[in-house]
This record gives sequence, structure tokens and C-alpha cells, in this order.
Amino acid sequence: MALTSSIMTSRPSMLDYIKINWPRTFQKDAHGSGFMGIDLPFPYSAPCIKGEGHYSFFFYWDTYFTNLGLLRHGYAEMLKNNIRNMLWYIKRCGYMPNHVGIEDRSQPPYLCRMVRDYLDFTGDRAFLPEAAEGLRQEYHFWTTARSTPIGLNRHGQHGTAENSERFYEQVAGRLSLPRDIPSADKQRIGGHHMAEAEARDFTPRFEMRCMDYAEVELNALLYDYEIFLGEQSVTLGWDDAELWHKRAQLRTERIRKYLWSESRGLFLDYDFVNHHHSPVAGIVTYIPLWVGFATKEEASRLRENLPLFERAFGIADTEDSPLCKGYQWAYPAMWPPMVYTTVMGLARYGYREDARRIARKFMDTFCALYEETGQLWEKTDVETGKVSSLEYSAPPMMGFTAGTLVALHEFLEANR
Repeated sequence: MALTSSIMTSRPSMLDYIKINWPRTFQKDAHGSGFMGIDLPFPYSAPCIKGEGHYSFFFYWDTYFTNLGLLRHGYAEMLKNNIRNMLWYIKRCGYMPNHVGIEDRSQPPYLCRMVRDYLDFTGDRAFLPEAAEGLRQEYHFWTTARSTPIGLNRHGQHGTAENSERFYEQVAGRLSLPRDIPSADKQRIGGHHMAEAEARDFTPRFEMRCMDYAEVELNALLYDYEIFLGEQSVTLGWDDAELWHKRAQLRTERIRKYLWSESRGLFLDYDFVNHHHSPVAGIVTYIPLWVGFATKEEASRLRENLPLFERAFGIADTEDSPLCKGYQWAYPAMWPPMVYTTVMGLARYGYREDARRIARKFMDTFCALYEETGQLWEKTDVETGKVSSLEYSAPPMMGFTAGTLVALHEFLEANR
């Protein structure tokens, strides 16, 4: 694109902006000052600069992508503190909540990847036993509290009926839900939407019945836990490497049986209640490439299907579908974290030119917006290259946008 050459010179200023502003996202709770009354024991990084965005408290999955930038800019100790706060929460609750104070649901389990990255960058093997024990406890939560009859896992929630009804009322306007329905229906529908919030946020992929679906991203991430904990079993003295290996093998067999669509050439969320794949494909279909269990043939089919998601200004969170209207986690929104997992997945399977092309589109789009606004943003529109404000106004972000920009800049520099 002509845009590329015209903005390349602005990239260093954007990266400098990120370097300068990381410390403004760092926080430490004084006694009694924590968000929603929860004081975290260690310093942490928030998604937004305090006072310049909606989210200046501690989140789960967002933090993985923030960490990508922290590591590359010399803040490994902050990454370790982020992990320690999650381990503290897992000891406290048995899982890491959606964000500090919201304890009726979790979020996609990226903690294993955080630990992997930290250990790979620092070699701090003394931290492994503490971290691995937390990962094992979290894995137990996902495989018990979020089980399904088909042996894969789903997203869910563990609030009361009153929580579910209250949540329904909170999101009714945002999702154009009817308010004049019986309380029991609000509780049922609200529970499914709470599960969607655990799966990151609202999407057409689950047809408003999230708890009926075994989800691609979740099961791919749990495979990653099984592989990592199996690899570390001897070092940790657990002597159960074979058990973890069998779990990973069984999960891939079940993913292939239920989540792979041979007719579409995609990994799709599976409705185990009504026995069909999701009607809307998500960009999470490329996460099996990132974690590495897809076959070469599956990877080739996935590559062929890139046009479902890719447009002039990047890759959308889902394919285009009439069901996507109004959803922020759907076409035409592009979310930086999912660009990262897609690029790294394609590169892992040898599709480096595709990975470079997508990474360039992402960098070009965000560089242009940075030149225009002087800020980073949460999500963009792949059709226009502008800030996306579906469901709510997009906040200016440091967090996962900054981390993804830093990591993909490094990727492009290494793969010229």
C-alpha cells in the first residue's frame, strides 16, 4: 500500500511514545485503595494510562499482550509482578477473575503463555515451581468448572440467578435486548452473556448461548497448559509427564473431531447441545497454529481462508456476516491481540509472507491513527482504517495495543 512508505518514519516516534508512557500505566495499591476494595499485593500494569482511559485497573487476558511490550522494553520485573498478582488471585479464588473485583467469571487463560515468555526471556528458573503450581490449580478450575459432555471445555460463569438478571439489565441497552420479558428468561439469557464476557466479550459466534459451545481459543490454550506442564514435570519433580502428554493428545483428538470443519477448512466453535458448528467463523481459528497442534494440511486450509478475514486495513475478528451487526468482537473490528496470535501462528507454520503482510497492515493502520490523534486505540475498522466504536467508544489504550505494536515491530524488523 502507498500508505506504508509515507508513515514508516513515524514509527519510531510511536514506539518512543510507548516507551515513555509505560510507567504511567504502572500502579501499586496502597492499603484500602485497590479497585473495588481489592488491594493487590504486587505492583501491576493497567491497560490505560490513569486518567486517560476507562480501564486503569488490573485485567486478566489483556495483560498477556501488554507483557509482550514490557519484556521488550526492559520491564521484566513488572511482568513478573503481574504474574504474581494472578498467582495470588488463583490461591484466593481457584482461578484468575475477569478483572480485579469481578469474581463471578474468569477470562481466556493466557497465564501459561505469560509464564513461558517470562522464563524464556529471563531464565529465572527459581520462579518455575511457584508459577507451575498456580498453573496446575488454574487448569483444574477450567477442566472441572467449565467441562462439557464432549470432553472439551467451554466458557461459563458462577454468579447467582440475581447476578445473571442484573447483568442482563446492565447490557440490555448495549445489545438491544428486550426489557419486558420474565425474570427467569433474563436470568437464563444473562447467564449466557456473562459467559460471553468471560470469553472476552460479546460476539455473534455463540448465538447468545455461550455456555452451549465448546470454544476454539479456550481449548487451544488449555492444550498449551498440558504441553508446558508436561515439559516441566521432571524438573518440578512431579513425575507425571506421561499424564500431561496423554491429556494433550486426547484434547487434540477431540478438537479435531468436534471443532475442525472439513467442509469449511476452519476450526469453529461447536454447539454440543444442538450438534453443529458456529454459523460465524472467528479469527481465533488461527490460534491452533500459534500453539502448534494443527496439521500441515489444516494450516494450508487456514491460510487459504485468510480472505474471509483480511481487508485493506487488517484482519477482522470474524468473517463478514449479517449476524455481526453491532457487535464489537466481530467484523469489521480489528483487535490488536488477535492480530498478534494470527501473525505468529502463520509464521510458525512457514507462511511468513502472509504473516508479514498482515503485520504491516496492522502497523500501518495504527501508525496512521497515531499520527492523526497522538494516541493508541483499542480497536479499528478493517474497512476504513479508522477507530472502531462498536458497542462503546473505543478508549485510548497503552496496554494490549502497545504490547502488540512493540512485538510486531520486532517481528517485521527480524523478517525483512
